[in-house]
Amino acid sequence: MTNPHNVGPRPKSKLPAELLPIFFISAVLDANLGSILALLAEIRTQFGIDPFGIGLIGGSGFVSAVIAQIGLARLADRGHARVMMIFGLVMVALSLAVLAQADSLWQFVSGRLLLGLGHGAFLPAARRTVIVMAGADAGTLLGRLGAAQMIGFLVGPLLGSILFGFAGLSAVFLISLAVVAGCVPLIARIKIDTDAAPHRKRVLRGLLRRPGMQSMICMAIGYYGSFGLYESIWAIFLSDLGASQWFIGLNLTLFAVPMILFAPLGGRLASRYGAMKMAFIGVAVTIPFVASYGMIESAIALTILMLFQAVGDALVMPASQLAVAEVSGDDIAAGQGLFGACGLAVAAAIAFVGGAVYSAYGPAVLFASQACIMAITLLGAYYLGRKTLGPKSSANAAVESSSSPPLP
Repeated sequence: MTNPHNVGPRPKSKLPAELLPIFFISAVLDANLGSILALLAEIRTQFGIDPFGIGLIGGSGFVSAVIAQIGLARLADRGHARVMMIFGLVMVALSLAVLAQADSLWQFVSGRLLLGLGHGAFLPAARRTVIVMAGADAGTLLGRLGAAQMIGFLVGPLLGSILFGFAGLSAVFLISLAVVAGCVPLIARIKIDTDAAPHRKRVLRGLLRRPGMQSMICMAIGYYGSFGLYESIWAIFLSDLGASQWFIGLNLTLFAVPMILFAPLGGRLASRYGAMKMAFIGVAVTIPFVASYGMIESAIALTILMLFQAVGDALVMPASQLAVAEVSGDDIAAGQGLFGACGLAVAAAIAFVGGAVYSAYGPAVLFASQACIMAITLLGAYYLGRKTLGPKSSANAAVESSSSPPLP
């Protein structure tokens, strides 16, 4: 694998031009995801899909993303990052074509499966490329990549709601399809490390033997579950509180604002004070807000609390990705894929059952239970990673990633 120091240190104030397409495409993909999330309440109303069906639509995307990250992410470590990114965009384009003509539950599920597969293929390859090319600035640039994704997520719900109001549901997906198709040629402009990491069998087993990876996966199990709830019932929850489709789109847009503002800072803090430590602190900050959501009866108050939670998320996002990179050695994309897949598997399970629990027991029980799960897994993650906690720069991680010995 190319030593990141051969690329040379990057000024922290400047984004490398060769990485700009990755940041732009990542924003586009999250814009698509955000617009679909915002329109779930309208899909429920227009097609008569019950809350369990909405949860099935949301959860199916997590399932396919898990499959992609477990089965395909490691290919990016073997010199195929560009192919993985192209494949991801093609799958997203296919998903939007399916969603544009969907009028039944299983068609929406099929489209969401393809969308998850595309995201699961693209993101580990993209993050590996950023980490390798950034060198000592990996933490900062991971934060900026997360901010770019949140910019997309900011634009997506509001733009999707506006397009829906003027042109209908199918038009939202068709316009998104055209934008994604236009992104495919941009991948040729990305400067990608083509040197393959040493080929080893049982890469995932080797990663799972590492206490640091065990710790981060334990954290992901609790933390990602909250995303399963947001995917499956957040738009419905807001709708039940009396929010209009326009307000739902605005709510999801506002969620991205603190993450855009604070994610680069979160990446710098992770590099300076220890990525794993900062990830744990970020998760701890979000738990009280998750617990309180079910007790709120005002959509406006819910939105205000959500903005405070997003500050913690802005720290967790780059810190967790950098921490996983630090414990993954040569297998950066495989580590990112494994971490993401474990979290998304839990998110899928929560999304599948979230709608049913919401209908049977209400939001208070649902969100309080999720907060308890987050607290328990955070304590477990701290126990597993207690010997790994401490300051560790992304430059040190880069050196280790090019010199770590094969695992038995």
